[in-house]
Amino acid sequence: MRFGYRSYLFILLFVIPLALLCVYLVRFATDRFHSDAAISITQDNNNTASLDLTVIGLPAIADDKDALTLVTFANSLDMLQYLESQLQLRQHFSSPDIDWWSRLPPEASLEDFHKYMTHYVVVEYDTVSHLINIHVEAFSRDYAQKMVNAILARSQTFVDNMNARVTQEQTRFFESQLTTSEMRVREAKNQLITFQRENQMLTTDTEAAMINSNIGALDRLLIEKQGELTIKQRELNENSPVIQILKAEIDTLNKQIDKEKQRLTGGASGVSELDAKFREIQFNLEFVENIYKSNLTQLERARLEAIQRLKYLIIITQPSMADASLYPDRPYIIITGIMILLMIYFIVSLMVAIVREHV
Repeated sequence: MRFGYRSYLFILLFVIPLALLCVYLVRFATDRFHSDAAISITQDNNNTASLDLTVIGLPAIADDKDALTLVTFANSLDMLQYLESQLQLRQHFSSPDIDWWSRLPPEASLEDFHKYMTHYVVVEYDTVSHLINIHVEAFSRDYAQKMVNAILARSQTFVDNMNARVTQEQTRFFESQLTTSEMRVREAKNQLITFQRENQMLTTDTEAAMINSNIGALDRLLIEKQGELTIKQRELNENSPVIQILKAEIDTLNKQIDKEKQRLTGGASGVSELDAKFREIQFNLEFVENIYKSNLTQLERARLEAIQRLKYLIIITQPSMADASLYPDRPYIIITGIMILLMIYFIVSLMVAIVREHV
């Protein structure tokens, strides 16, 4: 029985490759297990949210850019290096128990390692549901779930760090202003304490009231002595010792009154001048205290706004545990292989037939 060239082509281009593919899939291909999870990035206050979750007790969905930022991070080298440090990915995916086609080469570079893992770790953002879907495949059901849990933990840390940066940027200026105004308040208080210590008075109002009280008492005593002198001058000689004593007392009282008035109004050390300095210091203290209170209010407002901008990672579906291996999808691969091999066979057969006709 003779076979035509088409039979040889069919055996060479279809039967043998399909047989090799089936042998590989059935005998050698290592089973892969998957684990899936879905998360969402939300925040307390967001007027632009396209899906209102507040009606079911959930925060509003954050902007797409926040979710896309997390997706970019989850697919980055940073995430890969974190997973490697936590789960030793290379050791798992380059195990000799894995078939040679699926196995990671032990000497693979970091870039090749990252490219390899993109086939086993897929993190995508669904713009319709606004959910981030995480799909992981590994050669152990437990290991696949551990990978998803590690991705979720690192994503939570990433969101927390992002919140910390937002809060820091939001409040940095006001914290600086508050620190400056706090220093000014401290300096103003020290200036007031120094003034009180140097002049031995708590307030100039108290000192002025005491001096005015002294002047009033001296004035009353002076009037009393002057009246007594007038009476004695009618009764006694001008050179009488009593009259001389009264005149000396009156003169002393006048000098004392002048001295007290000098304390009240005279020179740089006068109470009036000290009062002006005291009120200037007091006004400056009140002024910087008001600035401090204003900065404190602004800082609290900035912190409140930062809190309203905080993002929260919500786990919608927990990491699943595969009950059976779904990968590789052997029926799908075989059917696809049959279609591709048949296409190759027909194309090559057609080309050979055309060549034979022209020979």
